[in-house]
Amino acid sequence: MNTLISKVQYKDFEPGEFVDVQERDFDSTIQLIENFPWQSQKEKIIIDLTNPSITIEGKNNDYLKFAVFFNQKYVLHYFDSSHQLYSKSFGNLKDSFNYIRNLFEQKSFSTEELKKEPTWFQHNLKHFVTQDFRYFVTPQSARKYLIKTSGLNIFFSILFIAAFISPRSNFISPLGISAFILVMTTLGGGLNWIMFYQYYQYCKDKILIMSRGNDSFYFGLIPSPIAYDKKDILQYTIIRPANARHLLRGFSIVEIEFKNGTMIKIPNLVVDVPALERKLFQYPQIQRNKIPFLRR
Repeated sequence: MNTLISKVQYKDFEPGEFVDVQERDFDSTIQLIENFPWQSQKEKIIIDLTNPSITIEGKNNDYLKFAVFFNQKYVLHYFDSSHQLYSKSFGNLKDSFNYIRNLFEQKSFSTEELKKEPTWFQHNLKHFVTQDFRYFVTPQSARKYLIKTSGLNIFFSILFIAAFISPRSNFISPLGISAFILVMTTLGGGLNWIMFYQYYQYCKDKILIMSRGNDSFYFGLIPSPIAYDKKDILQYTIIRPANARHLLRGFSIVEIEFKNGTMIKIPNLVVDVPALERKLFQYPQIQRNKIPFLRR
């Protein structure tokens, strides 16, 4: 009998977060749908493509997601290999079973009875593909971070260096050299380079594995990160400059404090602050406005 990969998504999960991922035949998939706690999962949710659901991966790089919907209904979302989205709503579970059977038994899934949804400028693939939620520094991510946090300052650095070494430059004097050092440290990006080096040295061999819906997460050295439990979190603090025009406005640190006194520091070179806020939405947050120097 044909088998397809099916996977489970609960409320408060983020896009791409699934559990119980395994191959199942049609009967086992139907049993998974029937045993899902639909009623309790419907409470206090906003209807979206990432919702309490069962997602089935098809044979043609396509996906079929059975999910909660408006007015106590259910919906099938079909996402084809060209990234076109279709949908059909149902009053009860069993009305969808023949459509699910077709995904298992037919060479290609028929969309005749489904509504074609407008998907302009949407990136809906993230709601269907499984992500691993591993965050670590790569050469590419480090370059992007440096440009994002310090690109303008690097540009000023080049201008001032060019002016300093120019044959017509008047900087070659004690006063000129002092002015050059001052400008390079501020507008020229000297502080940014120091902060970036500090962050990179701390993060280069570390990994964060964390999703929104899973209480367990890991942080530490890439070969052997330490396991933590979100339920043990006392609070977390976001440290960043208060002024949006501050030279170091792109740098920030999230400090997670646990009930036993343990604290871990996660710079935004590893993962950006909004992503961490979404994952830690249930826990008290403190904002601390200061320069986010990283002290080990």
